[in-house]
Amino acid sequence: MRDELRARIAYVAARLIVNTSAKEIQDHARTVVVHIEGLVSRSTIDVFDFSSSCRLSGEQSEDGFSLFDYDANQYVDLNLDGDDFEGFDYATGTRYTGEVRDRKVRIFDYGEFTGFEYSLKDPN
Repeated sequence: MRDELRARIAYVAARLIVNTSAKEIQDHARTVVVHIEGLVSRSTIDVFDFSSSCRLSGEQSEDGFSLFDYDANQYVDLNLDGDDFEGFDYATGTRYTGEVRDRKVRIFDYGEFTGFEYSLKDPN
């Protein structure tokens, strides 16, 4: 999974689980703050990543969310289970899992076979 998409997925999962209107997420691996805004609800996702000028949008399906990543022109699945989540990135053909604890997000990317950490920033 690409770094930018991973940050967007961390942001969307955190917004859904924490139920906040935050507009930034800290990517600890890249040591950058990613600015993302848009609609995040239990039925529809439509966000724009201002840091990489890319949109991620989609709707809830029976199994979770089917999202379209306009950067890679491919779909990515996101399924929630309490404070945990998992999904599949069709652009890279890899699975990922994650968890949200408070405002901290951890994602394990099976394509990279590495864990990544993020922190949802407080809304201003």
